[in-house]
Amino acid sequence: MNQKSYLRLMLALTLIFGASIAVLALLQVGDIGIVAAVGGIILGLGWALAGTVAGRRNRAS
Repeated sequence: MNQKSYLRLMLALTLIFGASIAVLALLQVGDIGIVAAVGGIILGLGWALAGTVAGRRNRAS
């Protein structure tokens, strides 16, 4: 998977996650804070990885 497709995947996952948290909040599902926190950490790690990969490629050029 190249960098461009990885960034698109991360963007899509972030949008889907945000929309699903919003729907769960509107439906007043219990323990949504735990789901949001865990998902946020996972997405944060994914974006950090994307930044690391982008940084390595920019330095190599």
